[in-house]
Amino acid sequence: MRELRSAAKRLAVLGLVLCAALCPARAQEAPKPRVLKLLLLQDAPPLSHRDATGRFVGFNVDLGRLLCDTMRMPCEFQETVQTRVLDLVASGAVDIGMVSLIVTPERARQVLFTNPYRLSKTFWISRIPMTQSRHAKVAVVSGSVQHRWASRKRTEHGWELVPVAVNTDLAHALRDGRADALISPSSTALEIMREKDLSAAGLSARAIESDEFNNPIAIAVNPADAELRERLNAALQWVKTSGELDKINSKYYPFRVF
Repeated sequence: MRELRSAAKRLAVLGLVLCAALCPARAQEAPKPRVLKLLLLQDAPPLSHRDATGRFVGFNVDLGRLLCDTMRMPCEFQETVQTRVLDLVASGAVDIGMVSLIVTPERARQVLFTNPYRLSKTFWISRIPMTQSRHAKVAVVSGSVQHRWASRKRTEHGWELVPVAVNTDLAHALRDGRADALISPSSTALEIMREKDLSAAGLSARAIESDEFNNPIAIAVNPADAELRERLNAALQWVKTSGELDKINSKYYPFRVF
């Protein structure tokens, strides 16, 4: 009996030793799936913002989730302001910039871009026409293509630029008198013209004709991850041909944006 008990103990110890040796190896055989980090613009409806519960919502949020589902890769969202987007994507701090960036040669030297998925337009919103805007105070989002364009035009028009951090601050600048006009991408222009107090204030929105604003919009990708760009391009092609992108478009816009 003692010999049996002793043998049982030896078997139990051997089992523990084998488990200690083999279990970690098995755990290493099944690594956790990669979680993509998607970057959104803070306070930029209808592209991306937080609802009353703190949940991310918007066109780029829905599209980002759909692309991750299509690629069968989990994702998580982070938010930032326009001035930090390129640095975060270029450094690899995030994998994807879902921020509706206009593709420019300068930006393409810093990050990878997917195939275009949206059209680009920029609007002048004011009570006064741009042709009569001498010495006007003009609000723009810091770090945007609109900001860069306005900086070059400020001397010609005598503008005083009013840079703001996020898209929703453009409307605030009009309301509190810091700005007489704003230069805005089409998505933000749509939201502003929907606001009753501003639309009733005699504002008009007119597209600005410039080659710089005619470039398409694409998704920015970590420059060290060309494979991810190809996967995103394949997923984008599917969401276009399947009609899923049409559904997202109709949810947020009264017109086609691609």
